[in-house]
Amino acid sequence: MKPRVTRGQAPSRPAAATSVRLSPKDEHIFRDLMERFAVLSEMCFRFSQDIYLRAGSVPEMDVDETIRRNISIARRIFGNRFLEILATIYLKKSVGASELATILGGFTTPELTRKLEALEAAGLVEKGHSFGQPDSARYSLNHKGTVIARLGEPVFLYLRLAEGWTTPIPEGQPGAEAEAADEVEAAART
Repeated sequence: MKPRVTRGQAPSRPAAATSVRLSPKDEHIFRDLMERFAVLSEMCFRFSQDIYLRAGSVPEMDVDETIRRNISIARRIFGNRFLEILATIYLKKSVGASELATILGGFTTPELTRKLEALEAAGLVEKGHSFGQPDSARYSLNHKGTVIARLGEPVFLYLRLAEGWTTPIPEGQPGAEAEAADEVEAAART
């Protein structure tokens, strides 16, 4: 028996792929996956509510304080392209700063090294030495970083599915698109 979902029903097809005609099999797979994400979303909501109750802190009691704390965490952990860095290290398992700079694009190795050191200070990554190059550091996620990446992975999967898995990925560096978005956002603030 499937758990009943009470919030946010899944859309019937991917938003970005509405012009793409899915085969009946793909349509069935898509609907099944969207239903599973809706169930996961409800489970996460209930899990969060249970944690709030156990901690004796209900967010509805002090919404402003909850917002302030969440914004602080979001800026500290997910700002400055930190989420991209964590997601990449999670998939690569271990990576050097120059390799990571190449993958992400838009960073010099020293800039990325500073960001990695900030993530290390935040207790999310750990630095180790490369066996082949003793002077070269390798970065990997520690337990806390791995937990964050694992919790975030379903979000990436959902967004990829919602975009439409048949949508081709543009060629070029993945960081170039993020850089363009950063430039547009910076221009909008001025």
